Amino acid sequence: MARPVQSAKKVSARPLGRPRAAKKRNDSRWLLFALVGAAVVIVVGLILLNSRALNQTPVASGQVSSGLSWGPANAPVKIVEFSNFGCSHCRDFAADDGKRLREEYEGTGKVRFDFMPFSLGSAEPDAAANAAVCAADQGRFWDYHDLLFARQGVSADAFSTASLKQYGQQLGLDAAKFNACVDSGAHADKVHQTSQQGTSMGVNATPTIFVNNDRVVGAVPYDQLKAKVDAAVKAAPVS
Repeated sequence: MARPVQSAKKVSARPLGRPRAAKKRNDSRWLLFALVGAAVVIVVGLILLNSRALNQTPVASGQVSSGLSWGPANAPVKIVEFSNFGCSHCRDFAADDGKRLREEYEGTGKVRFDFMPFSLGSAEPDAAANAAVCAADQGRFWDYHDLLFARQGVSADAFSTASLKQYGQQLGLDAAKFNACVDSGAHADKVHQTSQQGTSMGVNATPTIFVNNDRVVGAVPYDQLKAKVDAAVKAAPVS
């Protein structure tokens, strides 16, 4: 007699989708943790960099100048820059083209460079300009000029009265004279006058630079600016 055939044991199917979904969820969590961690590291790094920038002792050039200029007053080529300490393009010009011009032309005796503070209607940059002229009273305009642009945007109070006085202290200025000059706004009239002069010459943006009577507006490649200066020097009468 034939033995009855036993029915096949029913085996429940193992769901295949769940482990993959769980793995994806775990991977997503790790990715999220990694992104959050990277963002935290970046934020902390920026905070540390800003803190170092604020506390870093500036390297002074040691160059003592007369007023807000470099080069001889009787130089045949006059470069005039209308600038604002709150202007990022002015900061870029100061850090690059401005330094290169001085390095290349100051020693020739053929170029005079005049810095003209130009108000854009914001109180703190105007106060910074006044403080820079106060530093010029002690022959340290250019060091103070460089320091202001280096601090621009580093913190919300970069141009506060306390910060402006601190910069003077860092440069070793006579604190009593400098602080009194800052507090009284002793050179606010000069900032107003140079701004009016710029407006009368058609200046409505910073930086605006005049090479003799040739106007250059905004950030331009150094080679273009140098070409204008060289052309002016070449055209100047031989003394």
